[in-house]
Amino acid sequence: MKFNGMLAMALGLCFVGTGCATKKYVAKTIAPVESRVGATEAKDTDQDKTIASQGTQIGDLDRELSQTKERVTSADQKATQAGEAARAADQKAGNAQTAADSAHQAADGARTFAETGLNKLDQNMQAMNKFSMTTSESVLFGLNQDTLTDEGKAQLDTIAKQATSLDRYVIEVQGFTDKTGDATYNDSLSERRARNVARYLAAKYQIPVRSISVLGLGYAQPVADDSTRDGRKQNRRVEVRLWVPGTETAKSTPAGAGE
Repeated sequence: MKFNGMLAMALGLCFVGTGCATKKYVAKTIAPVESRVGATEAKDTDQDKTIASQGTQIGDLDRELSQTKERVTSADQKATQAGEAARAADQKAGNAQTAADSAHQAADGARTFAETGLNKLDQNMQAMNKFSMTTSESVLFGLNQDTLTDEGKAQLDTIAKQATSLDRYVIEVQGFTDKTGDATYNDSLSERRARNVARYLAAKYQIPVRSISVLGLGYAQPVADDSTRDGRKQNRRVEVRLWVPGTETAKSTPAGAGE
């Protein structure tokens, strides 16, 4: 607007000074200039609006940028927290795996221990059901006699003392005769001899009757020639054997002793 006023003033001065210019000339000369000036002012106004609009857009962009920065910062914080939570979870998982491995090892150890114990128990059971003879004595009797002699009692004392030191055992008592006399009578005589031996063990050493096996066999198993006096003497006998389970054998046998 200032520019238009100055232009009009200059043209007026020119018109006054020259005096020879006509109004028509002036109008033709000034009209295009004013048109260009108006167009320029319109452009300036549009540019001012554009600049103002761009300023508004820049302000909006600044606000959006600020909000974006806030969101990015918030996202970074959440990512950091998530990372820390992930590390904590990973550590817990590692601890849980370690505990699981320890539990697995403990279970394996317990299973091995149990299997070893069961195997040992099975071996002990088998050994307990498998008896071995540790001592054998042959107690001799007089002709047609079933009474124990002092020598015979001493032999039984040896077996009884061994038996009473054990937890489990069986004493096998088998009576025999020579061939002289009736077979039926000899069977009865051999039975009496065996029972007198069992009675002596039970009465003097409190050997349980359930641990004594008694049988009279007469002349069934001679150990010597019965045609001789000495042979008949050897056949008038009671054989006493001490049997113990395999575990008792191992417990009662000294280290390094032969079988």
